[in-house]
Amino acid sequence: MLQIINLDLFETVALAVVVLFLGMFIKKKIVFLEEYCIPSPVIGGLVIALVNYIFYLCGYAFAFNETIEDLCMVVFFTTIGLQVDLRIIKKSFLTMVILLVFVFALIVLQNIIALGTAFIFRGDMLNAMTAGSISMMGGAGVAEIIGPVLEDFRLKNGQNLAYGMCTLGFITSALIGGPIGRYLIKKHNLKPNLESVKNIRKKNTKNDEKTAELPFSAKLAKVIYRILIIMGLGMVLCDVLSIFGPVLPDYIGAMFIAIIVRNIGDITGKMPVYPVELNYIGALSLSLFLAIDFMNIAIWQLSVINITQIFIFIMQFILITILAFFVIFRITGKDYDAAVITAATCGFGLGASSSAISNMMVLVGKYGPSIKSFLLVPIVGTLFADTINSVVIYFILWLL
Repeated sequence: MLQIINLDLFETVALAVVVLFLGMFIKKKIVFLEEYCIPSPVIGGLVIALVNYIFYLCGYAFAFNETIEDLCMVVFFTTIGLQVDLRIIKKSFLTMVILLVFVFALIVLQNIIALGTAFIFRGDMLNAMTAGSISMMGGAGVAEIIGPVLEDFRLKNGQNLAYGMCTLGFITSALIGGPIGRYLIKKHNLKPNLESVKNIRKKNTKNDEKTAELPFSAKLAKVIYRILIIMGLGMVLCDVLSIFGPVLPDYIGAMFIAIIVRNIGDITGKMPVYPVELNYIGALSLSLFLAIDFMNIAIWQLSVINITQIFIFIMQFILITILAFFVIFRITGKDYDAAVITAATCGFGLGASSSAISNMMVLVGKYGPSIKSFLLVPIVGTLFADTINSVVIYFILWLL
């Protein structure tokens, strides 16, 4: 019988820091990983996941506290929202619409591949669906909801089959997004658009002059307090909206409030942005979130995957790779932001939003900021994608 070893919040955070340092250490020793933009949290997280798997084979498994993981994700997207001004929103709207249309098309294609394979080889349609958009675009969140539904449709072990594919997609997407983004950036000699950064400085010159003499610790404290208030308001927004129907992820609600606060500050001229301090907090929270998420990978879930699922996954992998090089990059603008968005789409299109975020993180850490991608990806890749995906999946189940 499997014995679970529960790590509390402090133990989980401590191990997450170990994961980060371990990932950075391995990257320094293996030049290939650094050169091809493999994220440090992914490297360190996979090592811990493998250790956890060894314990699993011996009858033990570690369970990590997820409280700090959720908190870090909300903090990170709050810092992103505080860096988004109206100009970025206006310029990003068309790209968001185009990306939404692409996501819908990708969801349909993923299910056509899955069901088409089952039809050609006379396999189980429901089993094939677990290797379609349920696990690819949907990830663990959608698999958790749809898995029991598949079992109600008489697919034995349906939830575990879906989870197994989610795990495979999660790992793969976190390893390919960085190299693909790097290739596009180098091939087209792309540079980050620093207009948003210049805009921050231009709009906040007077405020910066007033606060320039403040020590770093004082400015950091102001930013932290602002983030905490915004996070609270974001939770209120999510709760209010849930009464009327739409359910927003906590980090989306916080990001929306942060965007509003940022632009009110721009209009009134009474709220310094403190970009340096925001970047410090954002980088710290994102690193911890990703470290916890990747060390939490349950590798033993891969053991339930069958041959049909593997074959379908190979085709899904080929599909997203081709689309990344020849479609996504082109339709999102063929610039630096487009390259980062392409890497992120490989993440949420084949695995999970965490993969998308890690792919973006490693690229912006090496080549420069991309506020546009961090604005669009969580909205399109999580909020809208999951909604569209669920509608398509239930429609297919109705047809079957």
